[in-house]
Amino acid sequence: MATLVLITGLPGTGKTTFAKKLASTLGSNLLESDRVRRELFPKRRYTRKENLKVFGTIRKRAEDSLSRGQDVIVDATNLREEERLGFWQLAGRQDSQIVVVRLTAPKSVVQERLSKPRQGESEADFRVYELMEGREEPLTRPCIQVDSRYCTDKSVALTAALCRGDA
Repeated sequence: MATLVLITGLPGTGKTTFAKKLASTLGSNLLESDRVRRELFPKRRYTRKENLKVFGTIRKRAEDSLSRGQDVIVDATNLREEERLGFWQLAGRQDSQIVVVRLTAPKSVVQERLSKPRQGESEADFRVYELMEGREEPLTRPCIQVDSRYCTDKSVALTAALCRGDA
């Protein structure tokens, strides 16, 4: 059975770093919202219409992977239940298990991370973190909670074991 791993968390909490480690461990298809956004929109505006297109594309690609029996990791903030609902529904339609991983870090750690030049696709800075901070809605499903100020290797291993059915 293929697994959909949904990564959630505010900007700067280590989502992409965690997702890349997990994808390498599992050999999963990694879908990064920031990468998909850059691919679809050379000039990004972060509007609701743009977000709908980005996440529609991600869900379609995730569905294609799951239907082929391939695990997929979705790396995005996924802060609101409305944003997560499409992934819950997708996993149900594909009869796939879903594993949710919520990345966190203390605000001071995030501020330090976001004050440095960023590697990767994300354009978020600390101002974006502060704007999004109040928008995070509680998860309605069990999740693995990871504090990324610490080494995440054991959390990656636990997540991989859950995906494989070893835990």
